[in-house]
Amino acid sequence: MRPRSLQLRAPRSSREWARYHDIRKRCLFEKYNGKGTPYYFEYDPNHPDERDPANHPLVFLCDGRVIGTIRIDIKPDGRAIFRLVAIDDPWQGRGLGTTMLYMAENYARECGATTICLNSVADAFRFYSRHGFTPTRWDGCTHNPTEIPVVKQLSDEAMQLAA
Repeated sequence: MRPRSLQLRAPRSSREWARYHDIRKRCLFEKYNGKGTPYYFEYDPNHPDERDPANHPLVFLCDGRVIGTIRIDIKPDGRAIFRLVAIDDPWQGRGLGTTMLYMAENYARECGATTICLNSVADAFRFYSRHGFTPTRWDGCTHNPTEIPVVKQLSDEAMQLAA
């Protein structure tokens, strides 16, 4: 069934903030950096980066339900750093990740970004490659060998495709 509405925006309630942190913790931290993994560390919902005014925590809603998360950090040099991009497990495989990615690219572009940088887990690398990202080290990228730093230059064409 096709969604009636899709939206990418800041969380507006304590319930939406709880879903934001739950999806990030379950779908990313526990899956890729959980106990017993070589790069284990605890998810901190109160990390100071979440409150930095240059950083934009966003939820992705499908018909009013929070099903995905992303934080977009806007840098003065025109880079947007996409952090902890996730679609909750039951919603994967329906093209919603692609939609959220295009919406996030437009959001970054509206904030003045010309380049997107992110650290991809190996499982998501093909997804990002299909969407124009190339493996490139960038200032502030991961030193974790299980992640792949990738970059994409934004163009007006991508914005038109997402519209």
